[in-house]
Amino acid sequence: MKKHLLYFFFFAMAFSSCKKESTEPIIGDVDERLSEVLASYQDQLIDAEFGWKGYLLTDNETPATFLFKFNDKNRTVMAADYKPTEVESSYRLKALQRPTLMFDSYSTLHLIADPTSSVFGGETANGYFSDFEFAFLSASADTIKLEGTFNKSKLILIKSKSAEESDAVFTSLQEVGNTLSKLKTYFKRSTIGGIECEIKLDGLAQILAFSYLEGEVLKTVKSNYYVSGKNIALYEPLVIGSATVSELKDINFVTNTGMINAVINDDPVQIKEAIEPMSYDKSAVERFWRDGRQLSFTPWVKDGISDYLNDASITAGTGLNQRVAWFGYGDGFDLIGYAASFQLRFGVAISSNIDKTTGLIKYEYYGALGTLPPAYRNIILQTGLDFTDPKGLYVIETGINKYDLISATDARKWLSFEPL
Repeated sequence: MKKHLLYFFFFAMAFSSCKKESTEPIIGDVDERLSEVLASYQDQLIDAEFGWKGYLLTDNETPATFLFKFNDKNRTVMAADYKPTEVESSYRLKALQRPTLMFDSYSTLHLIADPTSSVFGGETANGYFSDFEFAFLSASADTIKLEGTFNKSKLILIKSKSAEESDAVFTSLQEVGNTLSKLKTYFKRSTIGGIECEIKLDGLAQILAFSYLEGEVLKTVKSNYYVSGKNIALYEPLVIGSATVSELKDINFVTNTGMINAVINDDPVQIKEAIEPMSYDKSAVERFWRDGRQLSFTPWVKDGISDYLNDASITAGTGLNQRVAWFGYGDGFDLIGYAASFQLRFGVAISSNIDKTTGLIKYEYYGALGTLPPAYRNIILQTGLDFTDPKGLYVIETGINKYDLISATDARKWLSFEPL
């Protein structure tokens, strides 16, 4: 029996040895294959005559746009929407857990990740939760998708096809925003996959949201986006009924219809104005207004024009750095004021009246509080007067302690509130 077992043992060893020899040439050397992959990625990065458009979304959802140009000497020239001057630094590709693109000297990209808050305004010890080492997720002929190795930032590189396309990388976002602003109302509607949707686009945070009714329940899906040319591309596809939306292409305003045309999944869609919400939460107004509460407010938007009164000139010209809405500031009135380091200087008084039946809030104008700077007097007074819509204001809850107030007359004026 022992003799038979020995024969079996030697046979198994011999078979294993033969199998190893026959498979080694097929598998090849792991290091060689990794080197080939890294070399292929580097060739792709270098082989872009007009550079790569880069779209970054940090882990705290801060968006940034870049233009990168890579050479074969491990040098890169980059510019960003927050620092458009080109700066040269170094890069390298290395095999970590995955093939990784590393920006290994301090650069424009590092600013948004800098942990010292005084450098670029990010959070102490975290910056804007960005990365400067990115692992490759996928690559096609003209698109490379990467993920930050530490904070999981998303970085998408798209090969630029012309000098004109590269030149427009930092203006496309504003141009698409200008196109969308030609719809003058806060509320916007479209039909996607047979379902009527309300569309909201936050150009500052670069978030696109679709809301639609499922029975009597309003559902909202949203994603961060980036703009390439006349296209809005979503970082995460959104599902609306049976339709999956990953991009809005060829966005343009058609003058004779007063609508915006776009293409979703090869189907033409139209985006149009609306003067009321698809579904309205009447209880939001009571959560918004609370006696003694203080919120920050933005300048008014009118007919799609941000800060149509040039309210920004007040903070720029007076050194004041805060806009403060103080509910119940005085006996029967609220303050819409301007402050520096929480020291109120001047403003206007308005009285509020909540209508629980309609869910609207109505204001009456009282007048100026404090001594208004003559150069900005008309702006400040009109800011207060804009609250006095004859039909009242819709109160739309947009987040935790965040609200938008919109004219109930025609939805062509609105402003936003958020915590100080």
